[in-house]
Parts: sequence; C-alpha cells; structure tokens
Amino acid sequence: MKRFILHLLAVLLATTASHAQSVGLVLSGGGAKGIAHIGAIQALEENDIPIDYITGTSMGAIVGGLYSAGYTPQEMMDLIMSKGFADWSTGVINQNLTYYLDKGTSTPAFVTLNFAIRDSTKKSSSIIPSSLINPIPMNFAFMELFSAYSAQCGNDFNKLFVPFRCVTSDVFHKHKVICRNGDLGEAIRASMSFPLVFKPIFKDGVPMFDGGIYDNFPVDVMQKDFAPDFIIGIDVSTASSKVNMNDLVDQVEAMVIQDHGAIFPDSTGIRMNLNLGKFGLLDFPKAKEIYKIGYDHAMSIIDSIKSRVPSRISKESRAIARNSFKSRTPKILFDSVSVSGTSNAMQSAYLEKLFKFKKSDVFDIEEAKISYYHAISSQKLKDLLPTASFNDTTEKFTLNLKATPKDNFHVGLGGYLSSSTNSMMYLDAGFSTLSLNSFGAGLKCWIGQSYYAGEIDAKISLRTKVPSYIGFSATVSKQKFYESDMLFYSDELPTFIINFDNHLRVSYAMALGRKAKLDLSVGYGMLKDKFYQSNVIDYTTAKQDKAVYRLGQARIAIVRNSLNHDIYPTSGSKMSLIGSGMTGNYTFTPAPENNAGIQHEYKKLSWLQAELDMENYFPIGKWFVFGTKINAIASTKKLVNNYTANIVQAPAFTPTPATRNYFNPGFRANSYVAGGIIPLFKLADNLQLRTEFYAFAPFRKIIENTEMKAEYGKWFDNLTYMGEASVVYNLPFASFSIYGNYLSYPSKNWNFGVSFGLLFTAPKFLR
Repeated sequence: MKRFILHLLAVLLATTASHAQSVGLVLSGGGAKGIAHIGAIQALEENDIPIDYITGTSMGAIVGGLYSAGYTPQEMMDLIMSKGFADWSTGVINQNLTYYLDKGTSTPAFVTLNFAIRDSTKKSSSIIPSSLINPIPMNFAFMELFSAYSAQCGNDFNKLFVPFRCVTSDVFHKHKVICRNGDLGEAIRASMSFPLVFKPIFKDGVPMFDGGIYDNFPVDVMQKDFAPDFIIGIDVSTASSKVNMNDLVDQVEAMVIQDHGAIFPDSTGIRMNLNLGKFGLLDFPKAKEIYKIGYDHAMSIIDSIKSRVPSRISKESRAIARNSFKSRTPKILFDSVSVSGTSNAMQSAYLEKLFKFKKSDVFDIEEAKISYYHAISSQKLKDLLPTASFNDTTEKFTLNLKATPKDNFHVGLGGYLSSSTNSMMYLDAGFSTLSLNSFGAGLKCWIGQSYYAGEIDAKISLRTKVPSYIGFSATVSKQKFYESDMLFYSDELPTFIINFDNHLRVSYAMALGRKAKLDLSVGYGMLKDKFYQSNVIDYTTAKQDKAVYRLGQARIAIVRNSLNHDIYPTSGSKMSLIGSGMTGNYTFTPAPENNAGIQHEYKKLSWLQAELDMENYFPIGKWFVFGTKINAIASTKKLVNNYTANIVQAPAFTPTPATRNYFNPGFRANSYVAGGIIPLFKLADNLQLRTEFYAFAPFRKIIENTEMKAEYGKWFDNLTYMGEASVVYNLPFASFSIYGNYLSYPSKNWNFGVSFGLLFTAPKFLR
C-alpha cells in the first residue's frame, strides 16, 4: 500500500508539475575532479532546478549514474567519503573481509610469477599487471551499488529515476559507444576504465575503456538521445598547465582525455568550466574541497540559470518521486550461481560451492560478499567479476561469476640483505589447483651467510562451510651464530654455535572468524646443536660438542592477526596462544679431545609449554602511534646437565629483525616474561621513525654452577633490557631499515646496521 501511494503521488506530481522546459545535465570525466559535479547538483536542487536527463563520461558517469539511481547529493558524498570507496577506488582489499587462514605463511619473496606448463590452449600472459589498481574490490562494489537498479529499470536506462546515458570507448574500432541499456554497473565501470589505471570491461568480447578517449563531454549524446530544451553542462576536465613527468597517471591523463570540441552554443544552455587543474585524477581524499568548488561555482551563476529555466521542482516533490522510485527497487537476493571463465568443471564447482553453503537456497548481498572475499583470499584467482541478473518470475537474482584463475605453477624470488651476518636469498616454487578440494604444494629454499633451510609443504583445502585445511610440511634448517656479529660480514669470524632443526608436521586448521584461526598439529623433530663450551679456545684444533634431541610433539595454536604489516606494523593487533607437549630423548656427546671432564649424557625428556604473544598499536593523532608488545613462555622442562646445551635450546626473546641474528644468553630462558612499548612516528604514508624499548625477565635464569652443571637461579632474580631505534620505509614488496640498538647484556652492547628485504625464516619445531 505504501509503495502504491508513493507511486501515485509521483505520477500526480509528474503530470501537474510545470515543466515548460526540460533540462539535461551533461557531466564530463576528470577522475576525482568529478566530485565537483555533486556540489553543482546540490546547488541546482537547493534552487529547485529540475534535472530531467543526464549524460556522463567516466567520473561524470559515476555521479550521473548514482543520481539517476536515486542517490541524493549527500548520499553520494557519504559514499565517496567512506572507507569502502577509498578501498575500491585505490584497489585496496579490506583485510576485514578476508580470512587470515587463507593468507598463508609469509615469505621473503619480492615477486611471484605464475605460469602454465604444456598447455597449448593458453597464450603466454604478461607478468606485468593489467592495471595499476587492483580491480577485485571494485568488481563487487559496482555490483552491490547498481544491480538492484538495473533490475528495477529492466536494464532500460530510460526507466531510471532520471533517464541516463554514459559513454565508453572501443579503441579497437576507434569509436565511442553509447550505453543506453544493460547492466548499469558494467556500463558505468566501462565508462570510467581509465587506461593503465583500471582494468577494462569487455562488451561483446571487446575491451571498453574510458569514454573520455573519444568523448569526455557528451553534449551530442544529450542532444541526440533526449533533445532537452535546455542543457546545463559541467566540465571539470581542465588539465594542469604543466604535466608532471614523474607521474605516469598525469601523463596518461594529458594524452587520453578529450572533449573533441563539443559544440555548446549559448542558445543551447550554460556550460560551467571549473578550474580544477591543481587536483589529480586520484585525489579522492580531497573530496570536500573539490565538492565545495563545484557548489560555489554553481551558486555563483544560479541566478543566470534561473532566468533561463522557468521550470521548478520543489524539494518535497523531488523527495516524493525519489522515494517512490526507491520503494520499487528489489532487494538483492540470490537463488542461483553461474560460473564462467574457468578451465574445467571442477574449478566452476569449487567456486559455486563457496557461495551455496547454506541450508536455504537463497542468500543476500552480505553473504555473497563473504563468499566473494573467501574466494579471492585463496590467492589462486587473477580476477573474479560478479554480476547479478534478475529473474522477473522468481523476483530473485542469479549471481554470475566470471573467473580468471591463475596458472597452476609459480616461482618466487626474494631475500633479506643486511649489514649483519643474516643476509640470505630466497627461492620458492609451487603448484596449486582450484577445485572442490583445492590443493597446493611447494618447495621453499633459504640460502644465506649464516642460515640455510628448505621446506616442502602441501595443503588440501576442505569443502567445509567454515574455511579449513589439512597440511603437511617437512623442514630442514641450519642456523649459525657467530662469536661476534660485526657491522659488516667477515669470513674470518669463527663459528660459535650451529643449530639444526629438522622436523615433520601434520596439521589441521580452521578459521575462527575472519581474523583468527585454530591450528592443531602433531610432529616429529630431530634437533641437533653443535657448540664450543667457551669462546676462549683454539678453534683451529678444537672440535665441537654435540647435543641431539629426538622429540614427538602435539600442539594447539590460536592466532588472531589484524596487523597492517608483518614486520613493521603501524596499526592493528596480533595475539597468539600456543600450547604444546613434547616427549622424547636427549643425547649429549662431548668432543673426543675435551679435557674439561664433561661427560656423555642420555636422558628421556617430557614437558609442557605454553606461549603467549601479544602486539597492539593505538593511533594517537595523525602522525603518532603507540604500540605495546608482550611475550611470555611457561615451561615444565627439566634441565639437562650441560649448561651450554640448555642455553642453546632455551627460547630466545628477539622482538626485532635486527636482534634475531644475535646469540645472547641474557635474553634466553625456558620460562620468561618480556614486554615493552613501541612509540613510532609516521613521517609519511610508508615512512616511519620507530623506537622500541623492552625488558626481559626469566622466571628462573639458567646458570652454571661450580661443578660445571646447569641449574636454575632464584625466581625473577635477573632483568635485562634492550632498546632500538630505526627509520623504516615499507615498499609494496620489501622494507628498508637503518637501525641502532643497545642490549644491557653483555655490557656496552651497541649495534648499528642497515637491512633491506623481508626477514622470514622456515618454521621452528618447538615454537
């Protein structure tokens, strides 16, 4: 009844309103500068100027399409100022929508390349991205914004709240294409697909690019399709007087954007030329400033417009008509899924299953969004384009998914370069499938000055409503610690400790919401340590003592992570709680020539261990962030006789990348609590001045008694400190750091250095 009354009022108003003149609104392209269109529309509405038709290009198509779909100027500004718009307009995937479980293990890879083997049906694909901005967030946003209105108007743009046209470009046949019907979101998306910046939309197999290439100011479209009595044109495409040669987007804009001398005689209407040359194509954060320029300019000439447009539509009449239109808009509810673009039926079935895990056959747009981001979280898709088609009979939508899977094989290359002895290269290779039980397997290799490792892993993603997988890994690693870690690497430094960590692990993991996971695993490890008992020794003749552990393990881990960077975060939080039980045996074998009376030892070991790690970042103002970190381990592990064997295997507190290559007994214990603060200054978007201050307190320090055996000291009888300051620049693929740190043990322990890359090592068995 309410819909009927609103519709009736709208019809009465339409038939009784005095529209001696029809008014067409033409909106040019111009990227973020097009936000000025919204300000101008606000000024027209406040002065009761009717808008009977709209044509637009690029950003003008977005604003015009939103207005034609019933959005008010305020609603449009709310959308543009929202975080969602900021994300999809810049290609940022909102991490709150992805599953931490699907992220996978972080690696030091700078670049990963996908390729196919023995597939003659595939053309070789470029490793260069097809657009500067990731299209995946925008794909879903346009479906969410416009699908219901496409359904309401029956894909006929004449039946929108305001009849609408937009222009896109067919660069293969060298002409513009006028969008009059079809999917509203796809039409607008095609109109604003600026070359290099946004991925094009295909129409009848032909890629469509920004309409500004052939017609950035579609006055002729307005005249031919609608023939209004009066035209108000708003041109925001004024280019900067000087092209920034260091800005690729600026250069492309200067070459691409054309209005081709759109004829606009004074007798036809009024053309507003806004001077927005100081703004760039992607200056969306300056939305309020750009909006005000459009509003102020329109208000400055509003009397002239009023004198030439006698027709008026009151605020109340426009609101009734808009509400009537919106009341007839169907709710987006899906009852079927159709998948295309995949290589085989198994891939299509996998994607379809992701979207239909409910007992009910119907799911809404929010549920579709959850499944969409679950699908892309696997990182096995280059692109996933969703559209919604309406069934008049069922009054439900079909979700159409056009998928572009990545090739099955991949290789990665990266590493970590440091002025310490921790530099390493990293290589990986792998195979993955996108199917009902999605499978992946890989080989990872670390080769460095003091660290060598290899890992083989495999994972099967299960067909469960809550994302889950079964995994297997086999890891071998060798870590060398040097007697002294100098600023620059020297081949003459003696090896002090060599640690071997070889283990197998089988695990089951499942998502606990979007940002957390539960991991259950069992494993077997063979850990071997080779070391000297003292650094006052003739290394040319002495041999190393050896300690070997053969252990079985059962472990449960709960991890929640929303940090914005794995190594140098500035926002978010992380919490991990790990409980494990170990059982096995220990063998100590002294070097044959050892004359210190150290005896061979064999011992059975069993112990429980729990570890808590928490990290949080709190923004205080625009430039300052206050972080905190807590790390604690509680263990029931009994000591073995040899002091060095105990301290080598004791868990170490190494809160920064720079401290991970130190072997420092002052920050090792079987059970300890450590924590600190991380005040940091964001000097720019990716540049930070980072300071960190920590204290370390073992429950009971491991000490060597007079009989040269290990024993525990007094409870909380020893406290050590460390501090570090660094300047960090985070690139999309790596981080550059200049650092200096101080450790209270041993005394006067100052260290300085530089590093570049990502410091991720192979997993350890006991932590």
